[in-house]
Amino acid sequence: MREVKRSALVNRDAAQLFALINDIEAYPQFVPWCTHARVLSRTPSEIVATLGVRQGALQGEFTTRNSLEPEQRVSMHLLSGPFRTLEGEWRLQPLAQGCEVSLTVRFAFKSRLTGLMFEPLFARTIESLVDAFVQRARAGP
Repeated sequence: MREVKRSALVNRDAAQLFALINDIEAYPQFVPWCTHARVLSRTPSEIVATLGVRQGALQGEFTTRNSLEPEQRVSMHLLSGPFRTLEGEWRLQPLAQGCEVSLTVRFAFKSRLTGLMFEPLFARTIESLVDAFVQRARAGP
C-alpha cells in the first residue's frame, strides 16, 4: 500500500477551507485531472461522491464516502473504483494567521499489474491535489 502526505499553510480560516474541500461539484473547475464530480448524497455529517480522473494514461473514476467533522477533518473511505483500498483524510489546523491544511491518502490498486503501472502516477496526482486546493483558496475572496 502506498501513502502520500502533503500539507500547506493557507491564509484562510478553517471554515473557508472546509467549505472548499466539500464543494465537490466545483472540483473540475480547479483540479486539473478531475474530469467530473457527482455528489450522490449529502447530509451534515457525510458526503458520498464520485470523481472522474484523467492523468496521462490513468483514466477512471472512484466513489468515496466522506465523513465530515466541520472545520476539522474530512475522512474518505472507498466505496467503488479500481482500488483494493483507498482511504484519505483532510485535516485542518487553525493558526494565528490562517490554517494548516494536510492531506494523507493511502491506496492500493486491485490489480498488481495496474498498481505497477499506475501507482507512481496516482501518487503524483494526489500530491497535486493539495497544490490545487491551496491555489484555489488563495485566489478566493
